[in-house]
Amino acid sequence: MSRIKKSRFLAAALLGMAMVAPAQAGDFTTLKENIFVCISPQAYDEAMVRVRELGGRNIEPLKKELGENKLCMFVDPEMADNIMAPFAVVLQRDGTKVQVQFIVTFRKKVEFLHRLINRYVLVGWTDESNLETRRVL
Repeated sequence: MSRIKKSRFLAAALLGMAMVAPAQAGDFTTLKENIFVCISPQAYDEAMVRVRELGGRNIEPLKKELGENKLCMFVDPEMADNIMAPFAVVLQRDGTKVQVQFIVTFRKKVEFLHRLINRYVLVGWTDESNLETRRVL
């Protein structure tokens, strides 16, 4: 490639990167804290009916039951903080329900300077109102 062609190619590549950069930085979608993510829209609806029936009482037994039956998982504040990029990606929509995919990382200190890191790719259904937009500076 001649020197002029290389410089034009480099300029075009940099211009393309500059146009893409603002779209990548800035806003992203993630999950709110203290919500349920379930295996299907119907399982989510059933879980919400049971939450309403509790009327503000302790939901720990319900979280345990739904988790043991592999119907729903509860996204607590710790898990919400451990959701990694690309955060919550919407895969499908069914009315007001969305199927989201997200990656969660858990770190555990094993020894001094040693960590055990587990990453899980999770997919589940939740209500669209459980998604929130955050801005990355």
